[in-house]
Amino acid sequence: MKNSKILIVDDIPKNIQMAMNILKNEGHKMFYAKNGEMAISLCAEHEFDLILLDIMMPDMSGFEVCKILKEKENMKNIPIVFLSGKDATSDIELAYESGGVDYIVKPFVTIELITKANNYVRLKQLEELFNNSCEE
Repeated sequence: MKNSKILIVDDIPKNIQMAMNILKNEGHKMFYAKNGEMAISLCAEHEFDLILLDIMMPDMSGFEVCKILKEKENMKNIPIVFLSGKDATSDIELAYESGGVDYIVKPFVTIELITKANNYVRLKQLEELFNNSCEE
């Protein structure tokens, strides 16, 4: 998982810090955004292997951010895992419908966040490797 990049999007700095602290020893390069616009602009600058995206944010919800990213050719394959304090079935359904690959309820269970983050990063990198070898 060398050179992997993870973007954490949350409007609450404490949540960003907590996720970064949990994932910092896994060898990923960590980025963060405090709102949807910042996240979209960072995605235009970097190729992320994973986005951890909060649902409840001012201005633009995580669902809206996800839909925008999934419409862009160079961003549509980035796995997006939603983070939320809400565990209602309707929110979980919306997360998948808007393009998310998974859903983690806050507060995070450390091992769950590490395992899912590492698995999705590995999967994305393997897909890229496979696609690149098929193009040659």
